Amino acid sequence: MHAVITCPIPGWVSKNRKTMNKLVHKSLKYLLLWGIAFTLIAIKTYAQIYPEQYLLQALENNPGLQAQHNTWEAAQQQAGISGALPDPILSAGFFTPPMERFMGNQWFDLGIMQMFPWPGTLGKQYSVAEKMAEIQYHQYRDERNRLFREITGLWLEIYRKEQELKIIERHMEILKAREEIIYTRYQAGQQRSGLTLDIYRLEIQLAALENDSGKIMQELQTLQISFNILIGVEQSAAVITPDTLPDFQRNDLNIPQDALAFDSNPQLNRARAAAEAAEIQQEVSSLKTRPMLGVGLQYSYFAPGQEAMGQMDGGHMIMPMVSVSLPVFGKKNRATLQQSQLLAASAHFRESDRMNALQTQLTQLEAKLSNLQRDQEFYKQQLDITNKTRELVINAYASGDEGFDELLRIQDQLLNIEWRILENQVNQHLAGAELDMLLARNIFE
Repeated sequence: MHAVITCPIPGWVSKNRKTMNKLVHKSLKYLLLWGIAFTLIAIKTYAQIYPEQYLLQALENNPGLQAQHNTWEAAQQQAGISGALPDPILSAGFFTPPMERFMGNQWFDLGIMQMFPWPGTLGKQYSVAEKMAEIQYHQYRDERNRLFREITGLWLEIYRKEQELKIIERHMEILKAREEIIYTRYQAGQQRSGLTLDIYRLEIQLAALENDSGKIMQELQTLQISFNILIGVEQSAAVITPDTLPDFQRNDLNIPQDALAFDSNPQLNRARAAAEAAEIQQEVSSLKTRPMLGVGLQYSYFAPGQEAMGQMDGGHMIMPMVSVSLPVFGKKNRATLQQSQLLAASAHFRESDRMNALQTQLTQLEAKLSNLQRDQEFYKQQLDITNKTRELVINAYASGDEGFDELLRIQDQLLNIEWRILENQVNQHLAGAELDMLLARNIFE
């Protein structure tokens, strides 16, 4: 990408060098800012790659993730429940036979009562419910990131198996080409038994590679089925992998080294939300040890009575009602407060423990990445030396100074080194995915 900066230059600029210098400095400033921006983008987009299309499918189709998402949405509804007044109580009483009273014969009573918690209780309960919903949200993010890590791991393993098949196929072609060297060595027709023995050794080695290829193909099919089940598509669907993985450079990871590194980690945020909810719940417990006030009405109906009994002609009566709960059980109240205090302290300890665990994981992951990078450099050096050794052994065998066993041993060693390089490369990308999960660097956020 090129940044093109144009600016109008009046005819008198040549006479005003000060204005020209300002324009030049301004242009250089813009170019510098563009360069810094591209540098930051390059730092952020390091070599770690993800199967983005499959991760999107998993977001839509994975049942475990959908279940946790619904749990989070259900927890959000709890806020409206916890912050609402308790349901009013409707009571009714019927008299059979009717109660004879001065006003007349009382047939029934109807009453309704609404209880009101201590002021501030409902707001605190609403806040607790919000924090509990936040906990479920971070739980959903954690499960989503773990699912992405698992899908990426399977995808990288599928890539590895496919590359192993290609390596085996290439080595089989190389071994088949070695048959020409065998016939060249024995072209004089002498040592016929040696020719036959070397041919047999070659066929044994090819059969072993053919057997390994069959096992890898079976493992590949199993991985593809597991992968498709995880993302929620047909088991027979093809899984697309890249032709080659980019080299993984640990220096480009931009790993933060301060306590803010885990600010987006859902496990830590979940622990923090739980600690905050426990603190608010402690206030709720204190408010619940205070009286509740009830306000209501009672309605009574009186039918006309007997005049001879001195009763009146009946009527209606409405009576305001007030009730107050009496938190007189001090032992229960003290236990409630102490329980909430202990739970709040426990939640804060869990938050600190989670932070320590994350820092430990980050330290171990950095060490793992360093060792993988060191091993990769060693394997490449070993591969270069072994290739040079193979050329010497081939020449020595053609001249009769080396046996065919040594040639096969060197070829087998090359195969193992290439497999180790491939495995190391996959493990580095897998460790990069684990690092992104730890730091919550989700590709869709």
